Amino acid sequence: MVENSSLIKDIFGAFISDIHQGLAVIDSAGILEICNLRFAEILGKDQVGLINRNISDLIPGFDEDCYGRERSLNLHPYQSISLKTLPVGNQTIGTFFLVILSEDEDQEREKTLFLNQAFETILDNIDEGVMVVDSKSRVVYCNRVQLEFDGLELETILGQPTPEIYNFDPESGTLWKCIKTEKYFGPYVQYYCSNYGQYIRVTGNNFPVKQGERTTGAVAIYRNLQESEEMVAKIINLQKRMNLEQSDYLSVLVSGSSAKERKFSFDDILGDSSRIRDSIFWAKGAAKSDSPVFIYGETGTGKEMFAQSIHCSSRRCQKPLVSINCAAIPETLLEGIIFGTVKGVFTGAVDRKGLFEEADGGTLFLDEINSMPLGLQSKLLRALEERKIRRLGGKNEIPVDVRIISTCNIEPLELIRQNLLRTDLYYRLAVINLEIPPLRARKEDINLLVRFFVKGFNMKMKKNICEISPDVFALLESHDWPGNVRQLKHWIESAMNMVPEDEPVFSKKYMPRNFKSFMGTISLNNEPIKQGEVFEEIKEQERARLINALKQHGGNITKTANELNISRQVLYYRLRKLGIK
Repeated sequence: MVENSSLIKDIFGAFISDIHQGLAVIDSAGILEICNLRFAEILGKDQVGLINRNISDLIPGFDEDCYGRERSLNLHPYQSISLKTLPVGNQTIGTFFLVILSEDEDQEREKTLFLNQAFETILDNIDEGVMVVDSKSRVVYCNRVQLEFDGLELETILGQPTPEIYNFDPESGTLWKCIKTEKYFGPYVQYYCSNYGQYIRVTGNNFPVKQGERTTGAVAIYRNLQESEEMVAKIINLQKRMNLEQSDYLSVLVSGSSAKERKFSFDDILGDSSRIRDSIFWAKGAAKSDSPVFIYGETGTGKEMFAQSIHCSSRRCQKPLVSINCAAIPETLLEGIIFGTVKGVFTGAVDRKGLFEEADGGTLFLDEINSMPLGLQSKLLRALEERKIRRLGGKNEIPVDVRIISTCNIEPLELIRQNLLRTDLYYRLAVINLEIPPLRARKEDINLLVRFFVKGFNMKMKKNICEISPDVFALLESHDWPGNVRQLKHWIESAMNMVPEDEPVFSKKYMPRNFKSFMGTISLNNEPIKQGEVFEEIKEQERARLINALKQHGGNITKTANELNISRQVLYYRLRKLGIK
């Protein structure tokens, strides 16, 4: 048998090695004597490991009926093969069988197309620029990000040498060095001018592409260094501000005073209506507790005033009140801001406390919690349950004593339904649930609010208004105020800019000219406004604005972002949020 096996390998070895199909020789007992590399590739196995294995163990469904026939077998749900088993041999070497495997060509083509599309989708949705060149440094592929870096179109650069595209000496090209030396080249910093005249600074890494021992090209991966530096600078700047004085983070919704000058108490919340007095009553009860508070209210209702008032009336009032608007911070920065960072976790990162540590012993106010990514919500839940946090990139757990007050401006159950807020996190945060009424539900407070705002703007603008015309109150009370108290304040400010300094009466004629037309487009005949419709209208307006800007720049992300004065990452985020492709 050993002699026959050696003879089989001598006879068939050279023959089957260069055949495109998968070939193997088995003996009468089904033991595999020899196979080519393609046979092993189809089975997804190591070629050497197949020798002396039983064919029925290697190919599911291989049985006696396969001998001398052609059959179709499924190796996997996505892979079917054609199998032929032909008898070979003679009296000298004995009876053997030639096993021929081949994949369905259409299926192989579909699989190749799918993989190509999958890889292209992946490469077009990463933050790095990617360029692939052949052995002569001619462009074979370039992903969307790299094209946007350079202001180029793929059709115009395919097949073109990189020195001609970027106008540099071929011998100084980093890709050419990588191809010539057949070694990894990088990391390095590169400066150049893009096709639309913008200076680009990137970090690059070049990798040789090899087929066997031969180098057939190279891949370059670039990261926009300027964006990375800006991101690091934002984190450091935000954390510096935290270290100076946390109260600066709380913005005031009604009075216009800065949080640095004062914090609000319940005495500052204006209103005599039963709805607002009920909210104040429940908030005062929450101040006596140490449980988490979840505040729901539409935009401009004064959620931050309630949060400050609860903190200032609690046993933690002498400790920090630290706040963050989760919608105002890019997702990529949010985790480092909240939990802190350790040195070296990313370029420029240093050991810095996060908001949890800064608020230790006090209150952490998370505004618009629904804007926090779900993955970060999970980490927040764990921190609340364990009362410990771990800095970004760190290994040590740090105990913290923090009370959480969080807010949202959309119905919490609707957020859960839309998968914007984790159910388990909501129930953990909403131990005490507080709802702030919209202004349309407490219109009897408009009179008091208007008089308060007029008094404040009298001092600020050096006006001398001592009387407010009844028709002003009638006009203001006839509308629903989707922007609530904040919107009312802004309209009063706008009107008072038109009042002459020596005018003692604030009358209807000074109201902004677009007041009636603007309010008319969103008022529903004094019926309760459906907040979802207001937000949908805002989203549609933003969607139209983004689409129009993209069309003007031919879909170029970088140019569009520059016009809108936002970063590329923020633009990508808004496009995904609004379903624009």
